[in-house]
Amino acid sequence: MAQKKGKLSKRALISIISAVLALLLAVALIVTNIFIPVKYLSAYFVLKDENVAGQMRVTFIDVGNSDCTIIELPDGKIMLVDGGNGTHANTVKALKELNRRGIDKIDYLICTSVADETCAGLTEILKYKKAEIVYAPYCTTPYVSEGYRKFSEELKRQNKDFTVAEYGKGVVNPEYGYSFLFLSPSVHSNPQGEYESLNKDPTPKNIRNASAVIWLEYAGVGILLLGNAGKEVQERLVNAYSDDIGLDTVDITNCSIIRVADHGSDDGTFAPLYDLIKPETAIISVGENGRNCPALSAVSDAYAYVKDKLYRTDEDGTVTVTVNKGTYEVLKEKV
Repeated sequence: MAQKKGKLSKRALISIISAVLALLLAVALIVTNIFIPVKYLSAYFVLKDENVAGQMRVTFIDVGNSDCTIIELPDGKIMLVDGGNGTHANTVKALKELNRRGIDKIDYLICTSVADETCAGLTEILKYKKAEIVYAPYCTTPYVSEGYRKFSEELKRQNKDFTVAEYGKGVVNPEYGYSFLFLSPSVHSNPQGEYESLNKDPTPKNIRNASAVIWLEYAGVGILLLGNAGKEVQERLVNAYSDDIGLDTVDITNCSIIRVADHGSDDGTFAPLYDLIKPETAIISVGENGRNCPALSAVSDAYAYVKDKLYRTDEDGTVTVTVNKGTYEVLKEKV
């Protein structure tokens, strides 16, 4: 009499199916990770919102008490100023905004400071986005912060040189009518300059003062990005302009928008600078912190000129400025 073939039990069948599904999932993740980093997967499922040709768009990303700004230039080139503090959540936000704009190549990547809050996120961004020209601080001690150490190591791993972010460097594009220029720190060869102080004594104050200050202009709209520069640096900018001993390539009194320094700290505001440039709009990149930012003094100095055109990423979320035909519009994420 023929023996009946054995049948798989329901439990065994479920186990086999589960194992096959797990294997398929593992293979899918491996294949996906070749093209898209699994840990940042959510940053790649976004609705596209690419810039319009001939328009400049500046996006101040809500990355808490850190900095990350995407600048889409009118000729289609991309500038990224800082990358956030390197937390997973903030790196996802930065990558999401880059992907939303269809950005895979960054033409100008700028690290404004050796402080973790600005440079720590750039390491991960460099792994997944190609950078053409890199501007970075002149720092002889890469171990000045963990974020700057990793950023420096990633540049070396990619065999990528960088241009020192210092006074006079930048790009002027007469064809499309835009420019960006570094107003500070002073040149790294200056024995009395901010980089000299940073490298001799990297105190929190010296680190802040060695932060890059950038002037961005297009279609008659000037934007002053103050980085983390303190009162001393801002006073020097005012004196250099007023005494006609510097800043001969730009007119900072044509300032429409100011990105307030150092997350709106007390040391990051200098009333005479506002008196000189008379901005129409102010933006503070700030989040939860232990330094009481934004300070009342910073808010008051800005409010005196901009009134209700004061935007804070902790209250308004990501803030986007579009510049076109000599006018600009400000949109906030939270309404």
